[in-house]
Amino acid sequence: MKRNRIIRILGMAILIMGLVTCVKKYEPKAITSANRYLVVDGVINTGANGITTIVLSRSKNLADTVSFIPELGAQISIISGSGNSYPMVDSNRTGKYTSAALNLAMNDQYGVAITTADGHHYQSAMVAPKATAPIDSVTWKQSPVNYGVTINVSTHDPANATHYYRWDYTETWQHNAPEQAYWVLINGIVTPLDADFMNDPRQTHQCYTTAPATNITVANSLGLSQDVISLQPVTFIPLNNERITIRYSIQVNQYAISEDAYKYWLLVQNNSQSLGGLFDLLPSQLNSNIQCITNPGEPVIGYISACSIQQKRIFITNGQVGGNWVKFEPYNECTTQIIPTDPNNFQLYTFPDTSYTPWYFTGNNIPALIIVKKYCVDCRTQGGTNAKPSFW
Repeated sequence: MKRNRIIRILGMAILIMGLVTCVKKYEPKAITSANRYLVVDGVINTGANGITTIVLSRSKNLADTVSFIPELGAQISIISGSGNSYPMVDSNRTGKYTSAALNLAMNDQYGVAITTADGHHYQSAMVAPKATAPIDSVTWKQSPVNYGVTINVSTHDPANATHYYRWDYTETWQHNAPEQAYWVLINGIVTPLDADFMNDPRQTHQCYTTAPATNITVANSLGLSQDVISLQPVTFIPLNNERITIRYSIQVNQYAISEDAYKYWLLVQNNSQSLGGLFDLLPSQLNSNIQCITNPGEPVIGYISACSIQQKRIFITNGQVGGNWVKFEPYNECTTQIIPTDPNNFQLYTFPDTSYTPWYFTGNNIPALIIVKKYCVDCRTQGGTNAKPSFW
C-alpha cells in the first residue's frame, strides 16, 4: 500500500511538472501585432489670425515602451469647400505641423489632406466651423481629504448654441537645481555669469518643463435649461507632486464641437482612462472622420473639427497650497571634488568625467576649482529647459 501511495505521488508530481513546462506565454494579437495606425490630433482654428496645429503620430501597441511615435516627412494642408488650400509645416521635425496665421471664413467648410512619407493619402470629412464661447474662469480647489489640487473650468454660451464642449491643456512648471552655480562651462572655459545671474540666459539653476494634456475632457449641457458648464474638472494634481514645487501654470483650451465629435472624444476619454494613454491601442472602435484614400480599409485615429479656440491661463505657487505640501527635492546630497587649475589659465577646464561640472573657485593666487555632479547645479538634468517662457 505504501509503495502504491508513493507511486501515485510521484505520478502526480510528474504530471504537474509536465503541465508547468507545457504552459505557453499568452501573447494576444493586440499586443504583439506591429500595426502602426496614423493618429491625427488637432483642430482647425477658425479664430482671427488663427494658427492651426496638427500633430501626426503612429498608434502604440500595449507592449510598446516608447511614449510617442511622430510621423515625419508628411505633407499636410487645410482644405476648404471653396477650393482653397493652406499648407502646414513641421519646421522642427517633431510631428507637429503648423499653419501660418489665417483668417478662415466661418461660412465655409474645412478639412485636412495628408500625404505621408510612404505615399499614403488621407483626407478628413469637410466640417462646418463653430464659434466657441469664451471661458468664464479656470479655478483650482484643494481637497480637504487627500489635499490634491483639481483644476476646473466654467463657461456658458449666451446664444444657447454650443451644447457640446471639449477641453485640453498645456502645463508648465518651474523646477530648480539644488544649488546655484555662478560659473558655467562654455567651450571648455569656466565662464562667470552676469551680475544679474538669474536673468542670464546661460544660468542653469531655474528650469521650466512644459507638457501637453494627458487626458481628454468633454461635457455637454443638454440636460440644462441654459447652455452652461460649471466647475468641470480638467485635471488633478496629487499631493506633493513636483509640478507645484515652486510655481505651476496651466493653459486650458476650450473647443465647441459637434455631436459626432463629442461621441468620438467621449469614447477616447473612456478608453484612455482604462488604458492610461490617449493614443495607445484602443479597445473600442472609434468612428473617425478621417479616411485613408489609398487603402480605405486602414483604420485612422483622430477626429477633425473646426472652431475658434478659447484659452485661459492661471498660476499656482507652492505657498498657495496647504496640507504641508512638501517641496520636491530631486537630490539630497551634492558630490564634490577639488581639482587643480592650469596656472597659465585658471578658467581652462579639462576634467575627463563628464558627469561633473564646475561649481566655484577657491583659493587666491592659483585657485583650485570645486567641481560637482551636474545634477547639483544644472536643472536641465531633471528635464525641461532653462529658457524662461514669455508668459512667466
